[in-house]
This record gives sequence, C-alpha cells and structure tokens, in this order.
Amino acid sequence: MREFKLRLLLSSLLLTYLLSVFISVDAVSVIDLEGDVVCSCGCYKLLKNCDCYTAEQMRDKIAEMVQRGLDRGKIISSLQDIYGKEVLATPPKEGLFTGLWMYPIVVLSVGSIVVYLILRRRNSEWYGDPDENINEFEDIAEM
Repeated sequence: MREFKLRLLLSSLLLTYLLSVFISVDAVSVIDLEGDVVCSCGCYKLLKNCDCYTAEQMRDKIAEMVQRGLDRGKIISSLQDIYGKEVLATPPKEGLFTGLWMYPIVVLSVGSIVVYLILRRRNSEWYGDPDENINEFEDIAEM
C-alpha cells in the first residue's frame, strides 16, 4: 500500500510538471505592461504612474494591441517602433545601452582596485602603543 501511494504521488508530481511546461499562459493585460513602459510626454514617469493625456493615449494603444491578441514581445516592439527605445523602463542590453548596464560593474571594479592599492601601499607597522605615550607624559610630570 505504501508503494502504491508513493507511485501515485510521483506520477501526480510528474503530471503537474508536464502540464506546467507544456501549457503556458501568455495572457497579457494593460496593467502588466504599464510597469515596463515610460510615458512619452516627457515626464519620464512609468506609464502606470502618469495621468496625463499622452499616457491615456498610450494605454489605449496597448489595450488595442491586447485586444488584437498580440503577445508581450510584439507589443513592446511595436511601442519601440512608435516611440523609440526610450519608451522602455529598462534599457535593452544592446548597442549604446550596453554601457548603461556595464557602468556600475566598471565603477565598482576600479574602485575596489584603487582601495586595494591604497591599503597595500600603506605601511602596516604599528606606530606605537598609546599607553606608552601616556606613561611617558606621566613620568615626565612626576619628575
């Protein structure tokens, strides 16, 4: 009986895994895409945070594309065609925008190397015990 329960459990886990792999839900809504797009009016707010007329127009365009059944990638690429790559909230990892992704890594690496070199050059000798200096002054004061 125990072996049967184990087989039943393993087969149900396998079935659940296979169903999750083969059935993918690509339902896209306007709310999902509002966080990935910046308003094109010049305020540079995310579309979900902007209340201007341009933001409403962009939401209408996105809703129209969702109604037509376009997937997330096609909607994003069509918005890039209309408004340019600057409409994306996160820059793509290609071309000129690659520098934006690499800049923090370069700055942290160079900063770490500079700190290491400064600490390495620094003399590691002990400059004296503060108690010894205090005792010398006490000895001088007692004389």
